[in-house]
Amino acid sequence: MGVREIDRSLVQWEMGVKDLQRRVILAPTPRERERWHALWLLAQGWTAAATAEMLDRDPHTIGRWAAVFGEGGPRALIFEQTGGSPPRLNRRNRRN
Repeated sequence: MGVREIDRSLVQWEMGVKDLQRRVILAPTPRERERWHALWLLAQGWTAAATAEMLDRDPHTIGRWAAVFGEGGPRALIFEQTGGSPPRLNRRNRRN
C-alpha cells in the first residue's frame, strides 16, 4: 500500500495525519500503538519496506495493517488478545 492508498483510506474514514499521530500517542496497548505508528509513517510517504524495517516487522504485516484499516477503519486496528493464559481473577470476580 502506497501513499495514495493510505490517503484514500484517511479520507474515507475522515481522518488526517494529525489524527494518526494522536492515535499513536493515545493507543491503549503497545500493539495498537505500533499499528497506528505504521500508518502514520505510511501517510508521511514512507514505503511499507522502510516502515517495516523501522518497526522490525515484515513488510507484508505493514501492508496487512494498512489494508485492514482501509476496509474497517480505526476499529479494525483494535488489538484483541487471542491466546495465552486467561487473566487472573481478583477477589470480586471469583466465585465462592
